[in-house]
Amino acid sequence: MIKDYPWQDLAHAVGFAAACARAALPYYDGDNRAALVAAIQIAERCAAGEAIDPDAADAVAYAAYAADAHGAARADGAAAADALDADAIGAFNIYVYAVYAAADAADAAANAAVADSDAAANAADAAADAAHAGVDQTEIDTLWRDAVARDLGAVPGGDSYYAACAALSTGDLDLARELAVIKP
Repeated sequence: MIKDYPWQDLAHAVGFAAACARAALPYYDGDNRAALVAAIQIAERCAAGEAIDPDAADAVAYAAYAADAHGAARADGAAAADALDADAIGAFNIYVYAVYAAADAADAAANAAVADSDAAANAADAAADAAHAGVDQTEIDTLWRDAVARDLGAVPGGDSYYAACAALSTGDLDLARELAVIKP
């Protein structure tokens, strides 16, 4: 991944955030899964070009963050039962990062809806949180290459898309830019 990639279209950054959050979703085992799914879905709708109400996206992000509050209460009870259980603490950390990835995706949608470049930072946060939740870095890198290739104008499934993704995997953004716009 190239840090601080300058997204041309924030919808692609939101799509990356949503993909990272969706990849982290299996690591969430709490009772408020619907809030995380709603956060991911609003980000996916934004990435697909649908107009998103930024206030609604913020509300969905806050609901996702609230899923963490419910988990924290449950974890506090578990910690009281066994204060030295490192496995329980590790599982809770994974759970929290899955929540944060989903909330970051909804935050990215809210920011992109008002053309706020913070959407790119939210996408980077979603990727980091997904990694902390347990998503393999190679999967996150693949999701990033897909989003950036789209951002550069490559059509998924086409030769220029695959060529741009290959260039991105080597870290060559300039070559990826050139290859993304080549028409067969």
